[in-house]
Amino acid sequence: MYISKLQLVNYRNFERANILFKKGINTIIGENGSGKTNLFRAIRLLLDDNMLRSALHLEEKDFHRGLTNWQGHWIIISLEFDEVSQDEAIQSLFLHGAGNIEDGVIGKATYNLIFRPKASVRSKLSQLGDGNKVGLAAILQPLTIDDYETVLTGKSSADFTDPAVYTTVVGDFENVKFGDKLDPPEIGCRIPGIFSITKEISFTFVQALRDVVADFHNNRTNPLLTLLRSKSGEINPAEFGPITTKVKDLNAAIEDLSDVKEIRTDIRNTLNDAAGDTYSPSSLSIRSDLSGEADRLFQSLKLFVGESEEGYEGAIYELSLGGANLIYLTLKLLEFKYQRIKHSFANFLLIEEPEAHIHTHIQKTLFDRLTYSDTQVIYSTHSTHISEVSNVERVNILGRVDGRCEVFQPATGLTR
Repeated sequence: MYISKLQLVNYRNFERANILFKKGINTIIGENGSGKTNLFRAIRLLLDDNMLRSALHLEEKDFHRGLTNWQGHWIIISLEFDEVSQDEAIQSLFLHGAGNIEDGVIGKATYNLIFRPKASVRSKLSQLGDGNKVGLAAILQPLTIDDYETVLTGKSSADFTDPAVYTTVVGDFENVKFGDKLDPPEIGCRIPGIFSITKEISFTFVQALRDVVADFHNNRTNPLLTLLRSKSGEINPAEFGPITTKVKDLNAAIEDLSDVKEIRTDIRNTLNDAAGDTYSPSSLSIRSDLSGEADRLFQSLKLFVGESEEGYEGAIYELSLGGANLIYLTLKLLEFKYQRIKHSFANFLLIEEPEAHIHTHIQKTLFDRLTYSDTQVIYSTHSTHISEVSNVERVNILGRVDGRCEVFQPATGLTR
C-alpha cells in the first residue's frame, strides 16, 4: 500500500493543492517558504503516531493565509491510498474504516482530517436564507477556534480541491448559500474509534538535518535511545538479570564506602546540633541512584565516534556538523528498519531536506542507494545532487504564486 494522493484545502499556505505520489521514492522540490514543511506536517497529522493527539485540533494560524476571514471555513487534509493489500486481516481493517469497495474488494482507501465548525454552528448556517449577509456576519464574527472540531473520515470519493465540491460541502460564503446536511456524504463516514491506522503501519519522519546535537541530549528525541528502547522489550530476562544484580551490588558498595558513611554521620550530627532531635529528620542516608532498569541504564549510554584522528572516538558534540548529521540520519534509517520488521503491509519514510551539512558526494550516493522494498519514501530537497537522481515521474515541485503555494508535476503531459 502506498500514498497515491494528498489533497490540502485551506491549510497554511495551501489554498487548494493536489500532490500526486508513486510507489517507491518520491521527491518534493521547492524554494524556502513554498510549503514543504507544511506538506510533511499534514501527512504526519494523519499517519505519525509520535505526534501528540492534541495536534489534531488545529489552530487559527493553520488556516490558509489568503482567506479574507477564516471563521466558518474548513481545513481538509485528505490522503488516498492505493494497492491496499488483499490480506484478509488488512481488508477487514479498512472495510470498517477508510476503504472504498470496488468489485467486492478494497483497492483504494481514503483517510481525511476535517477541521470544521461544530454542529451547532453548522446548523445555524444551514438555516440562513440565501443572500443573508447580515445573518452570516452575526454567526461568524463571534466564532473562536474553540467552536471548531476535528473529524477523521474515510470512504470519501470527492475531489476536495474542486471549488464546486467545496461550495457544496462547506457552503457559498460569497452568496450566502448553505446546504441543510450537517454531514454531507461527500466527506465520507466517520472513522470508528477502533480504527487506528497509525498503529498498523511503519512510519518514520526524519526532520531537517541541521544542528542535531541537542537531540542526542534529549531523552525524548535521542535517536540512539529510541533504538535501544525498541530493543529493550526483546531483552531476555535471563540476560539482564545478572546486570541488575551487579548494579545493586555496586550501589551497596558505594554506600558502604568509609567516606560516604562518615559524611552521613557528620550530616546527622550537625543537624542534631542545629535543630535538636525533635526537629531533625527521622532518618537520613546517602545512596547511589544508579538504576537497574533497562530504560534508565540505556539513558546513560552515549555514542562515541571516530571521525578523523586514528584511535580517538569523540562524543557527538565533538563531531563536525556533517558528521553528527550523518550519524543522526543513519540512526533514523535504522529505526525505520526496526519498525519494518514489526509492520508488513505499509511502510512510509519521510525525510525533510537531508542535504544540510552533508557533503555533496554523500548526498548523491545516499539517495541513489536509498531504496527499500515495499516502502514509500518521500523526501524534500534543495539539492541538485539529490534531485538529479530523482525520477521525473515521481517529482512534485512547489512554487509560490500570489502568496499561495501551487503544486506542479513536471511529468504531466510527457510521453515516453
